[in-house]
Amino acid sequence: MRDGVTIWTEGGAYIGMGHLVRCINVASALDALGVSVSFLVNSDRAVIERLDGAGLTHSACPAGWERTEGIAHGIVLIDTRKDVTTVISALKRSGKKVVLLDNTVSIGADLVIIPSALYREKADKVKGGGEFVIVNEKFRSRRGPEIRHALPLKVLVTMGGADPFRLTELVLKSLSDMEGVEVTTVIGPAFSPERDLKALVKWRPGFRFAEGIRDLSPLMAASHVAITAVGTTIYELACMGVPSILIGNYESDKADLRGFERLGASISLGHYKDATPEAIQSAVKKFRDEAFWRKASERALKLVDGRGAERIASLIEGFCNEGPATKTEGVQHA
Repeated sequence: MRDGVTIWTEGGAYIGMGHLVRCINVASALDALGVSVSFLVNSDRAVIERLDGAGLTHSACPAGWERTEGIAHGIVLIDTRKDVTTVISALKRSGKKVVLLDNTVSIGADLVIIPSALYREKADKVKGGGEFVIVNEKFRSRRGPEIRHALPLKVLVTMGGADPFRLTELVLKSLSDMEGVEVTTVIGPAFSPERDLKALVKWRPGFRFAEGIRDLSPLMAASHVAITAVGTTIYELACMGVPSILIGNYESDKADLRGFERLGASISLGHYKDATPEAIQSAVKKFRDEAFWRKASERALKLVDGRGAERIASLIEGFCNEGPATKTEGVQHA
């Protein structure tokens, strides 16, 4: 009998919303293939509201990543950077098949998928690269720049659903006295309510804020360049031909920041503690040059084609058609 999929992931103010958003895209692709899907998530308000808004079945996991009981489906897709080797072992013993998304620290899964244009390695039971990058259809349908190069330069500031280190404030303070730019700032769904971003650019013409936005593609399409952090947003922008200026939330982001800069679609400013107002302004000024902007836009389009969720869903569907796995006392390591 054809099996279904439980997607186990997390999100919120300190984690961000990237894991959840890309899993919702995979769920949509699975639904298109006729595969039933349910979510197992943490109980963060922003996470629950996003799943409810998408009309997706979900339940909360009160014990974090420790309990595996009550998962009805035979295939479990896990999206977290945490080491969930023990969880995988428990799932395998109960006869589940496990797919890991963007996780290289855990072992024992039946399949690991690395949705990154930076991934170049080859390994047994591991697939990755730009072809598996997950981008919503809304971004793919707008492929190619919809805006002509002109001044003032239109800059989009979007630091994710949570922005835990308040990079939005850093960028706005840096751009507040810069001439020749218009800035649109996205206020994410998991931002702390006490943050008064508008006070940073009070009375500054050309600055506006977007809040409660579920579809960022129109804002991206109307921008020459975006300032963002390491995450799914880089690929959404790239799919539309919008280059990016990157600031890292974590020290561990440094390798990815260098990698994206080498691909030619982004400028990296490194870890946020090293990103000075002068460096932010200097990066923005580079995109005033039409030739520089156009070259970065062309390279962005080459990173992803936007069909990663479909390819991932197809791989998972193969497991669904195989039927239930055999219960085991051990773990077969990938």
